[in-house]
Amino acid sequence: MNYFKQTLRELQIGVIFCGILNILIGMWFPKSMLHYVLGGILGTVTALVMTDNMAKAIVRAVSDESKATARIRFAFFIRYAIAIVVMIVACVSPYTNPIATFIGIFSLKFATYLTPVIHKINLKINPNSLESDGSEDCEEENDESSSSDVGR
Repeated sequence: MNYFKQTLRELQIGVIFCGILNILIGMWFPKSMLHYVLGGILGTVTALVMTDNMAKAIVRAVSDESKATARIRFAFFIRYAIAIVVMIVACVSPYTNPIATFIGIFSLKFATYLTPVIHKINLKINPNSLESDGSEDCEEENDESSSSDVGR
């Protein structure tokens, strides 16, 4: 698994963690716990779809640099259109709580700050599962170039 996929997986774990936390904390306050839970699940699933869309947009943009800006902008528009449609559905539907849905969608923002923490936990749990991010290769190249400069 490359570093990009690993980071995406850690971001999605953060979204799920924030979504579960949203549901556990928030379901005790509204009148209907079931509606809050359904709204939280809807928002969390939407945030997961948005992370997948973001990752695919980055891969497509990197593969074809000439159209990178247009592809990133289009993916940005799609993500926000998805969020708006889901929020409209949550507001209109009698079965979901729109506040829980909004917090679930917004959990993507919180999860980005949790990703470094999740990465450290993942390294402690399974240190062999992660590949190098390339920083070690850069350090080795710098060491080799500095040692070759000394001989000149």
